[in-house]
Amino acid sequence: MQDSESVLCLHQGSELYGSDRSFLSAVQALSEGSQKVDVILPVDGELAAEFRKIPGLGLSFYDKGILRKRELLRPFSFVWQLVLGVLFYLRTFSAHRIIYINTVVMFSALVAACFYRFSSQRIICHVREIPGRAQLLLFRMLFRLAGVELIYNSEATREAFGMAGQVIYNGVTAVRALSPEESSIGVDEPLRLLLIGRINQWKGQDFFIEALGTLTMEQLQRTRVRIVGSPFEGYEYLLDTLAARIEALGLEDIIEMVPFCPDPSAHYQWADYVVVPSTNPEPFGRVAIEAFSFGTPVIAAAHGGLLEIVESGKSGLLFSAASVPELAQALVDAFEMPADDYAQLSQNALKRFESKFSLAIYKAQIRALFFDEL
Repeated sequence: MQDSESVLCLHQGSELYGSDRSFLSAVQALSEGSQKVDVILPVDGELAAEFRKIPGLGLSFYDKGILRKRELLRPFSFVWQLVLGVLFYLRTFSAHRIIYINTVVMFSALVAACFYRFSSQRIICHVREIPGRAQLLLFRMLFRLAGVELIYNSEATREAFGMAGQVIYNGVTAVRALSPEESSIGVDEPLRLLLIGRINQWKGQDFFIEALGTLTMEQLQRTRVRIVGSPFEGYEYLLDTLAARIEALGLEDIIEMVPFCPDPSAHYQWADYVVVPSTNPEPFGRVAIEAFSFGTPVIAAAHGGLLEIVESGKSGLLFSAASVPELAQALVDAFEMPADDYAQLSQNALKRFESKFSLAIYKAQIRALFFDEL
């Protein structure tokens, strides 16, 4: 039997990376009302532990039909998993008034939504990716067949899909007010650079290492780097590749590799700058707003959603995507920036976070979109 105001929330991950945290915040916002909220995750894990803290929330697990590259290597198995997933969601959707599908990789859920095209259910897909051209065509077709409402995490994502929908920027928790005394770099201290996020082939960790390797010995001696994150299961070789390149360039004493951690606050507090060197366009760039919440300026590739977050010369520095010389020059500019100018960057970063990317704003917009029509 369908609950007239129940919400079913579906997500593809079980860790606490950016999209996981954004999903958690959305579900927290939905749970603050009188509606019954149920969540389905692929497996138990750190994200599930956070959901267990929400009173009255229903939590279950199902992992079939999620679109992952490694699953596509076994096409017959994937098709079978997809069919099982579609059948599961066809049954599950019927008991809920609103279905919230977070990220387009929930493929079986999107296919099942096509069968609810003319039902009383309201189905919303939160688009957090900018896929390749062929995938874009597939997802556009699915969205049209299902008639789903679309939320985009940035104007860049909406422009890539070219379909109507509301842009809601991600939000993160405010950390603390930043005083001018805190927002400065010591003259004789090393410049501390942080890269944080999933280790994969387009986040740009390898590209950053190449740019760092072009700096002079004097500049390198004044630099400390942390690369924080882990790869998906089955892609552990990416860590070996990064380690080998770091050794080949003689950067072992400069770069520290740190596995993924659920609470990255200590790393943001350590950093003078957060670097987001993604070689493909970021659909949004949550790492950038997390940095801003600490009053930490960002050095970012000038494409995708990052252009909507970082104002070059005001709250951070931008460089042309995938350009080793331009990233190296941005690092040099960071070295040479006067302390007063850096302090202003920090203050502007914090102010921009508070005005556009706070958790309160994000939650309010999510609640308004879901419940104004109830």
